[in-house]
Formats: sequence, C-alpha cells, structure tokens
Amino acid sequence: MATSDVKRLGYGGSAEISSGATTAQVLITSGNMDQASAPSYLEMLDILPDNTTRSKVLHADGTVAYTGTIAFDVTTPALAFMTTARLLMRRYQFNIRIHDGENQWVMSDCYLTQLTLGGAPAGFITASLGFMATSGKAASSVANAYILTDNPLGYWWSGNTDVKEWTLTMNQAVEPVYVNENVSPPTADSPRYLKVGLVDYQLDVTCYSQQTHNQIFISTTSFTLTGITGAKGYTFNGVNDLGMYLHSFVTAASAASGSDGVIIT
Repeated sequence: MATSDVKRLGYGGSAEISSGATTAQVLITSGNMDQASAPSYLEMLDILPDNTTRSKVLHADGTVAYTGTIAFDVTTPALAFMTTARLLMRRYQFNIRIHDGENQWVMSDCYLTQLTLGGAPAGFITASLGFMATSGKAASSVANAYILTDNPLGYWWSGNTDVKEWTLTMNQAVEPVYVNENVSPPTADSPRYLKVGLVDYQLDVTCYSQQTHNQIFISTTSFTLTGITGAKGYTFNGVNDLGMYLHSFVTAASAASGSDGVIIT
C-alpha cells in the first residue's frame, strides 16, 4: 500500500517560519496557538458595608491577545532565520504555519516574544519560539507535502572545549494596546496595535573548567554577544559528580562608548 507523503511528519507535527520569500520548515515536538481576552477592570476604593455586590468594574473592553509557541529540533535551514537580520532583530515580523498531519493553522505578522536555543549531552540542539500577533489563528489549505529531509543538528555540533551544556535566550517585550472604549456588547476583537519594547539576550554556559565565554557558534552560523557577566559560580553535587563552572552572560550596549545600541552581531 502506498503511503501518503502529506502525512509523513515523523515528529509532533510540522511548522513553517516565513517572511517574504524566505521559508524554513521545522519538525516540531509541540506547538500551540491561543487567544485570551484581557479586559480592563477597575477595583472600587469605596464599597458600603451593606452592598452585596463586590465585583470588579469593567473600565474598557480591552484586547484579545493572540499568542503561540513552537518547540523544535534545530536544522541547518532553521538557522537561516536565527540571524540579526531576522529573528534576532528587534521588531522583526514573520508568519507561522503549524500542521499536525490532518489540519493546518496559520498566524500572520507575528512578533517574537521569546527565543530559546540550547544544547545538552545525548540530545539535539533544541529551540523554542514564542510569538504574538494582532490577528488570530486561521485555518489554511494544505500547501505542500511537509516532508523534512534535513537532519536535526546534534549537540556535538555545538559547544567549545570543556563545555557541557548551554542555553541562549532572547526576550522581547510585546504588549497589546487596547482602545479606551466600553460598549455593550464588547467590540474588541484585536488590539489597536502591538507595542514592542526592549529586547535582551542571555547566554548560560555550564563548563567542566573555569573559562570566560563571550562568543557562541551554532553549526556554521555564528554571532557575537557584547555585554557583561551577569553571574558566575561553581557547583558540586557529590562524589559521583564532576564539579561544574556556571557562567551567565547578559548583553548590554555601552553608553560610555557612544554605542548605537547594537548588542548582538
């Protein structure tokens, strides 16, 4: 019996990250797209003792937030989106399509809220991507066979001398802004716009020997972090464990040097 190429996923499902004409497919281990209402409430300062109503007071309709996450094993094509010109850039917009083998959902014009990359022994290089958009998820017809031929990158592709494990985290503050209206029934079905705030990067490295790390290489793609040490230390967990040196590196531009604010290159 012939197999259906459309259903050959192999993981928890497939996802596409796209922007313009550039698309990267990943095989995801998990994924979700959600929406949640966020009305604006007031809490009354003065409530009479004999008043039986002690609820909040609706001030404005607020927003309906559209968020999502995907977790996946990193491949070489996926790294094409992890550059300072794309996902690592502030205010970069992209589209996400999730396919579970039967159904397909799309969220467009997303802003990244968190990106995590990590490598640990006996595993692959893994990634987690969190995002937010002004419009909700939408069903879409099947666009391609969703067959990934690229192999996930193993942990052994990453690290340096005496590095046991590492995690790189990017956070970007994204907040939906609501309209100051209160009508019945509520009309808010999306935020007026998404406000994008600060972005920061943090690299956590666990080493077998004391080292200073300020650069990280992932497969053939590299970027340099410029900042300061956030924390460092030493930990030992008993006679069956090797002592580990922990180093946390936090990006920050230097105001004294007249930096333009570019903190990752």
